[in-house]
Amino acid sequence: MLIGYARGSTAGQNPAHQIDALLRADGDRDNIHVDTASGAKASRPKLDLVLP
Repeated sequence: MLIGYARGSTAGQNPAHQIDALLRADGDRDNIHVDTASGAKASRPKLDLVLP
């Protein structure tokens, strides 16, 4: 099972291209997690979810 992660820096950015790339790499849409966070130190709860 592949787990994917996409991120946008602001709410206005659309991670659709990242998601499309993950799907083309045989990712499962149910296992693609997306965060929207600005700044390097912003909380990324979805990234925390997918990291071991």
